[in-house]
Amino acid sequence: MKSALFVDFDNVYTQLRQLQPAAAERFARQPIEWIRWLTESLEIPDGHDPQARRRLLVRRCYLNPNWYQTYRHAFLRAGFEIVDCPPVTSQGKTSTDIHMVLDIVELLQHETRYDEFIVLSADADFTPVLRKLRRFDRRTSVLAIGFPSAAYQASADLLIDERAFIEQALGLTSESTEVGSLPTQMSSVEPALPSEQPGSDDPLRAPADGLLTDGGASWAAVQTPFVRAATAEELAQISRRIEQAVEQRSQPVAAGQLASRLRHEFALPLENWNGHGTFKPFFRSLGLTHLLWLNGSGGRIADPARHALDPLATNESDTCLERAPGWAGHEALFPVAREVSSLTGAPLLPPPTVRAVLQLLCEDLAAHAYEPTETARRIREQGLAQHGMDLSMRDVVFILRGMQLNGHVFGRGQDDARTLAQRLVNQVLFLCEREQMVFSEAALTQLRHWIGGDLID
Repeated sequence: MKSALFVDFDNVYTQLRQLQPAAAERFARQPIEWIRWLTESLEIPDGHDPQARRRLLVRRCYLNPNWYQTYRHAFLRAGFEIVDCPPVTSQGKTSTDIHMVLDIVELLQHETRYDEFIVLSADADFTPVLRKLRRFDRRTSVLAIGFPSAAYQASADLLIDERAFIEQALGLTSESTEVGSLPTQMSSVEPALPSEQPGSDDPLRAPADGLLTDGGASWAAVQTPFVRAATAEELAQISRRIEQAVEQRSQPVAAGQLASRLRHEFALPLENWNGHGTFKPFFRSLGLTHLLWLNGSGGRIADPARHALDPLATNESDTCLERAPGWAGHEALFPVAREVSSLTGAPLLPPPTVRAVLQLLCEDLAAHAYEPTETARRIREQGLAQHGMDLSMRDVVFILRGMQLNGHVFGRGQDDARTLAQRLVNQVLFLCEREQMVFSEAALTQLRHWIGGDLID
């Protein structure tokens, strides 16, 4: 299904911030994650093949650069076209709505027939354009945070409930929801997963069974009493079913779809996830240590031996350092380092490791002429021998090439640690600026401390 996505950033961000600040930050800084949820997990509007898969041919974000410039780089990295909408009145009013309407109407007449228009905004001004799209037999899906008007809701084919978006797409628990209460518009937001067909090779297709939370449990499961414990044989079968699903996919498996499939096959013992309430803690109780739970997009399950992983996705939260050894005492620097690493590909090495690599480089250059491959190899070997650091060749090469790309020439008498640290900082800053990442003074200081430490004032 050919889809076009239009994001009214100011509207969604401010509404989320009033509702749950953590959700607003996750929305603004990790668009790649909730886009994956849109394409892989969100149901298809009625009137279209329920087994179709979305293709986001157009991604446009309408953003006020005066207020939200710091979030620009995250959307660029996610493949968005950014349409700047600065204030045009003294009250701060922007022209976002007219820009969006004009772009939607233009695409409506485009030679590519777009089957679905996804609008992330609760602005009731978009009601007429939704009605126009319906007259042209196009499907519309809208995310409306807060209290959208009845006319706006009725004009859309699919209303994405804010609770589902926060819990599934952003991977957070909705603070505004009382456990046990059902969504008021369940029919609009239940994921419509296709039924498994005889002979199908898709291990995840199964009927929908309720609104999935981050771990895949339905709201009905949250309020359903615990029936009985699963037997050892059932747990073994469930574990094998998960392993089979992961083995058959070239990409990590969406936890929500897998959870629905398991509850369809093992209805009674998984009525309340064997007493765990949601799929995520139940999955961990199975002891499948060779599989990883990846956060974001409602959760995904991966096999590191089969799937290429983003190492940052395995962290439980922005401040969790369980999978980032060596950061003890430098926790305040980790969020900035993690964001920069995710954006630029810079190695997410803790400050002591960066400092040790710089020192090893100085020592090596004092004893040997610079040669990219051999210098990197020697630094890896000495890092392991002297400090027990298991550095990857890619990380060392990034550091060496970064200094060179910033204009440093090795072997000309300026290979001291302070100069090398400054070169590396300058290169990382250049990469961030290229991606239009804006630093506050505090964040810039943290970046310099991460890479340069005591070498840079």
